[in-house]
This record gives sequence, structure tokens and C-alpha cells, in this order.
Amino acid sequence: MTNNTEFKAWRVQEQGGEFAGSEQTLHVSDLPENDVLIKVSHSSLNYKDALSASGNKGVTRNFPHTPGIDAAGEVVEASSGSFSAGDQVLVTGYDLGMNTDGGFGEYIRVPAEWCVAMPKGWSARTAMIYGTAGLTAGLCVQKLLTMGARPEQGKVAVSGASGAVGSVAVELLASLGFEVVAISGKQDHADALKNLGATEVLGREALAAEKKPMLKPAYANAVDTVGGGPLAELLKQIHPGGSVSCCGLVAGPQLE
Repeated sequence: MTNNTEFKAWRVQEQGGEFAGSEQTLHVSDLPENDVLIKVSHSSLNYKDALSASGNKGVTRNFPHTPGIDAAGEVVEASSGSFSAGDQVLVTGYDLGMNTDGGFGEYIRVPAEWCVAMPKGWSARTAMIYGTAGLTAGLCVQKLLTMGARPEQGKVAVSGASGAVGSVAVELLASLGFEVVAISGKQDHADALKNLGATEVLGREALAAEKKPMLKPAYANAVDTVGGGPLAELLKQIHPGGSVSCCGLVAGPQLE
């Protein structure tokens, strides 16, 4: 491997205030100077990648740029840290795909502390099928458990259940023995959600705006991926002492 080694990347460029992406040929020398060079085999597509590709300066400030906020593959070179050439790793979060060239290229070069050893029994493909959405769902469920959530307390709701984060949250909670109520605006996904472990699937009207300040408690705990008004309505339906872990803003950042 030399700095002149060529590779393909999906690159976003700014031209006259417009942003467009295309496949381009780069060299390893074009990558930032960091500890670990990784040959990427898989990445996943996330909302933040769309923001980066459309020129959202809150995500990516400088163009041209390679999006891709997560990646999995094989270490090619490592100048520091605990990884060596040949190790299988994944990277998600930090600055990858934001202002550091990301997983939509065949190579990335990142700080050693960004790398995570591939979980035993997992492939790069599996890691990126779950991807950043799966990590987010896992953190939400972990937070509920930290706050004391237990299956015997009662039903757990998941809003936005047909989305990437919501569907993994349904799967994780069901596998832990919780009775999961999936709330989704996509009724054609009901069978899929039940296959993931949901015992009940409700439409988005279950979180329709109510002027009442309180509602009858229906759920012991919940994972919310929607935010805004639906989160406010969900909070009204949580049993005293229950918890809601929140991660989404698709319905807006306001919470009345």
C-alpha cells in the first residue's frame, strides 16, 4: 500500500451553491493524516449522510467531501493503538462522514480510538445492516435498563417503530422479554413488526394531539424516535416512575 494507491469514492462537490455527488478516483494520500487506514467493505445510508450530501453546513463544512457516517472493513495500516493489519473493525460516530472523509469511499483513515473490534461472530455486512441506527436503538434500550426497566412492569411502547431505529428497538426489547407495543404510521409494516417481536401494533393516531394535560397510563416505559408532539403525548401515557429514552426529531425539536 502506497500513498499513490487509487480507490473509488462517492464524492460530493459544491458548484455555485449547488451540491452534487458522483463517483471519483482518489489516492490514499488524499485521506486525512490519522492512525489507522481501513479498507472499507460495507457502509450504511443514514439521514446525516443526506444532510452532508445536500450541503448542510451543520454537518459538513468543507467540500468536496465523502459522506458515510459509519463503515466496516479491514485494517491495512496502523501507526498506533491496539489494532494491526488484518484486524476486522467498525467505525461509527465521532466525525466520520461529517468533516472526515467517510464510508462511501473504499478507504478511510481515522484515529485509533474511533475503531471498534468487530464483535465475535459478526461480519462487516451484519455490522452495517444494523449500522448507526442499530447502535442508536441499542443505546436507547440500554438507557431504559439502566433506569430500571423490567418486563414485569408492563408494556413498553416504541414510536416510529417501522423506521430503522424503531424496528431494531422492537427486536431488542422483545428479545429481552418485554411486551412491546409498536406505534407506526405505516400499517403495511404491521406483520413485519410482529415478526420482530411486537405483541401489538398501533397507528400514529395512538399519539395524536390531546389537549388534556394528563392521560390514562398505558406504558411502563418507552423508546421514542419521533420527538415533537407525539413525544409529548407519549409522556402523558407513561406509568409513574417509568422512563422514555428519546433519539429522534422527525416530528420537530419542540416539546410542549
